[in-house]
Amino acid sequence: MEEIALGLARGFRDPGSTRFYAWVIWHAFRAHIYGYRPDAMDIVLWAIRRVSEGLATGSVRRPGALLVRLLKEQGLMDLFRQAPQWRVA
Repeated sequence: MEEIALGLARGFRDPGSTRFYAWVIWHAFRAHIYGYRPDAMDIVLWAIRRVSEGLATGSVRRPGALLVRLLKEQGLMDLFRQAPQWRVA
């Protein structure tokens, strides 16, 4: 998860948000695996592609903010916030 989050942070030129990107990926994985939102990974990948396309065209200045907005529109941010917190050793 960490490597993926670091890659997103580098690609989005947003190194201060690495932990947030890891949080999103972790929660999408959990939602998919435990079945409370089986399409969560697909939605996150779709949102990442949209942000990447916006960066490529120069139309996005705040990639993290766009990612949050897209995930909110799909209902994932609320779902992730309401999910029980677990720690993995």
